Amino acid sequence: MRVDSSCQVDISGVTDALALDFQEFMENTAGLAGRCFQVVREVSYVLMDLRLGHEVTIGDVLLPDGPYVSLSRQRLKRDLRAGYRIDCDESGYPVGVPAHAHAWITLQDGQVIDATVLSSMNRRAGLEPLSFQDIIYHDRHPANIHHLPLMTGFGYHGEVLTHPLDRYFDIYRSWFVDHSDFMARIAT
Repeated sequence: MRVDSSCQVDISGVTDALALDFQEFMENTAGLAGRCFQVVREVSYVLMDLRLGHEVTIGDVLLPDGPYVSLSRQRLKRDLRAGYRIDCDESGYPVGVPAHAHAWITLQDGQVIDATVLSSMNRRAGLEPLSFQDIIYHDRHPANIHHLPLMTGFGYHGEVLTHPLDRYFDIYRSWFVDHSDFMARIAT
């Protein structure tokens, strides 16, 4: 995706749509913390409904107290070379070993949409969950955080996060196809 700064994205409309979507299946925003790879998929589908071009971005976030996941280029390359590594969740289902990266969405105009970093910061501080409206970080948000992109697209998902043995494989595979089809449609 090429960033087109001439695009005009109604960020408050995006925030409203995401807040409404999350409210449909979550009691509060505490469940967003630490689930960036699953949540970014949900954000992507909401953005497709809004007909907004976007890409998944992998990287780290510089928080006021230091890096969020301490991802470096070397670590990213190491994770990509190692590929998918199997583990089991608390129910015994096969899942991938936890990732060392963070995922967010970059809109076509270059703005960042991150639906998990604020809930994670909030949980780390031991605070009550934020409102659905306040949980969505975007470039105009007053939080003093900076996103550090290292990779865009589904390469990290395809190499590190998904495998036919993983219980999320079909969900991610379907998303990859839906996103690719969507981006091709809006490009024409």
